Amino acid sequence: MNKNYLGFSVYLAIASFFGFFASSVISQETGKQIRLIVPFAPGGSNDIVGRAIAQQLSPRLKRSVVVENKPGAGGVLGAEIAARAEPDGNTLLLISSSFAMNSSIMKLSYDPVKSFAPLAMLGMGPSVIVVNSATPVNSIKELVDFSKNNPSKTNFGTAGVGSFQHFAIELFKLKTGANFVLVHYKGGGPALVDLAAGHIQISLGSLIQMQNFMKAGQIKVLAVAGSKRVPLLPNVPTLKELGIDVEASNWWAILAPTGTPNELLEAFHKEINQVLVDPEIKRRFANEGAESLPMSRIEFEKFLSEESVKWARVAKLTGIKPE
Repeated sequence: MNKNYLGFSVYLAIASFFGFFASSVISQETGKQIRLIVPFAPGGSNDIVGRAIAQQLSPRLKRSVVVENKPGAGGVLGAEIAARAEPDGNTLLLISSSFAMNSSIMKLSYDPVKSFAPLAMLGMGPSVIVVNSATPVNSIKELVDFSKNNPSKTNFGTAGVGSFQHFAIELFKLKTGANFVLVHYKGGGPALVDLAAGHIQISLGSLIQMQNFMKAGQIKVLAVAGSKRVPLLPNVPTLKELGIDVEASNWWAILAPTGTPNELLEAFHKEINQVLVDPEIKRRFANEGAESLPMSRIEFEKFLSEESVKWARVAKLTGIKPE
């Protein structure tokens, strides 16, 4: 028998064994649901990503993975609930960029490092600056000028104090001199509903959550706040192309309460990373202008640390404070 073939066969056998072992470790408590806490309201990018992952994980784990929306305080309320949960593998927390921001402006009842174990990075997507279609601006320059001339008519909706949108728009204001009135919601979904209805004029968020409103003609996109143009919006410039040094891409990941057995952490990590390379999930991310981004747990831990340092600098630079 060919040695290379034999070696490859052994590799496949080992990989299959550990894949089976991972799912069997998690599926031992067949009767119990696994709850995935999403610390924002339904309809936002966190909710969209969380539900897509939960839907794919359930059949793989042979257990129901249920999304629980726990909005409040820019994602802090849901994180507090997850931090207090039993570390038995039955509770997971979906986080996004705002998780790395909150510790720089808020006194938390949990430690963002010590209270959680890094489980899996999910993906990343560019954010876009959008306005209600009736707002009389069609470019970032026009938006900035309009806000300076009509400050009381330029209301910007965020997903909450200390949220990703809050940090990003404060940085945008610092770089451009724009004059927005900030309106804080309990999640990106409610902010977008009010934007589409014309109750507020501007918002910023992941393209993944903007699609339906764009297709309905209720909002228009002025710029991409990522590092490069988005294939779905080839004619929309980036802020950097416009001479504005602001880059704010949103990302999503999953944590578990500290104390969760390591064999469960490793099992979840393997299963989630398998979901992320599934063509259907990759297609769903790509259709929304985002991409799945599997990492090792060590790589994810390093990434999370770097994000916390980055946004702490932004908080200091812009003077963001909780209200």
